[in-house]
Amino acid sequence: MNLLRNQRYFKIISHLILLTVFAYMITKRTSRKLPKINEITRFVHDMKHILIWTDIQDLESNGQSYFIKQKCNYFNCYLTKNKSLFGDLRYFDLILFNLQDVSQDTQVLPYIRSNNQKYVFVANSSAHNYPVCDSIYDNFFNWTWTYKYDSTIPYKFITVHNLQYEELGGHFHWNTNMKPIDAKLKSQLQTKSKAAVIFLDECHSRSKREILVKELQKELSRFNLTVDVFGACSVKQCRRKTMHGCFWRVKKTYYFYLALEDSLSPDYITDIVLYAYNNNAVPIVYGGANYVRYLPPGSYIDTYKKTSPQIAEAMYSVIRNRELYYDFFRWKNHYIISKSSGLDGCALCELMNNPARLIQQYSYSSFRKWWNPKYQAHCAISSKLVL
Repeated sequence: MNLLRNQRYFKIISHLILLTVFAYMITKRTSRKLPKINEITRFVHDMKHILIWTDIQDLESNGQSYFIKQKCNYFNCYLTKNKSLFGDLRYFDLILFNLQDVSQDTQVLPYIRSNNQKYVFVANSSAHNYPVCDSIYDNFFNWTWTYKYDSTIPYKFITVHNLQYEELGGHFHWNTNMKPIDAKLKSQLQTKSKAAVIFLDECHSRSKREILVKELQKELSRFNLTVDVFGACSVKQCRRKTMHGCFWRVKKTYYFYLALEDSLSPDYITDIVLYAYNNNAVPIVYGGANYVRYLPPGSYIDTYKKTSPQIAEAMYSVIRNRELYYDFFRWKNHYIISKSSGLDGCALCELMNNPARLIQQYSYSSFRKWWNPKYQAHCAISSKLVL
């Protein structure tokens, strides 16, 4: 009897062991089939997820840290380059596209899109240098983030502050009754002895500024004046590796700095004008922008609608009349002009938290023309160069 009882117990225990092993194997196999879920740490429940489709300068793709470091008013935005974060592109609230990639016809685009998503065109260079030629981009972008004045999020290469270092933004009225400069600044301007200078590393530009330089050199020679060229396009070089030596020359020696843009696009004005403003020289500007909107009145000479002889004569007149030259620096009694920090992601996150803007169903139906009114001619030239 005991033997039969022991055999029965043994069978029961064996069955229990087999069932346990079998259950473990099933659980193990099932767990392997389950997808791994990466949890996203969020500080705010209503997170705005932003996908950077291609690299964008000055914009880090590291979650919320960018918005926290910049001390933005809103930091419930999450930046990433991971297109597979959700497994479906439609879950992103906003997708950013870089100008340099959009201007290439071979750019791979999202294969699926949500009606509530915002596609944003981001540009940190000029429309002249990078025209958008592919018709697919008409009626493609909802928002724009560029230097153009009428962009959804406009930005500038230079920023204007008052003397209390309060940023004045883009919609203010310049002071037209500025005070004369003091004796201290006049004494700093006394060392000027040469007409003009320019730093050139790109010898051929779309704006043909190198031609204007040669024409000015010719016209100024009539007054025994010169334009000195430093950089890769000249035998003249700065002695040091940094630009400090060149800037010192501008401050001590030159009346004017030729702030000539490499391309001619509406609203396009870069920080090269600061080579003059930061070093006690008068900028001679050449570009597609309406400079009245961006620079203090009476602080520069605009080449717009002026011939080379007229520009040279204006320069000569100012050099001969010290008091007239001093007037170009009156702006220093009222304004501080500095280089902008680049793309401001805070403005983007703030826009993402504007319910009225989010519900707007809008896209640039003629985007190529908005970005570059002469895109057809520029695209034709670009295609010839490629061929």
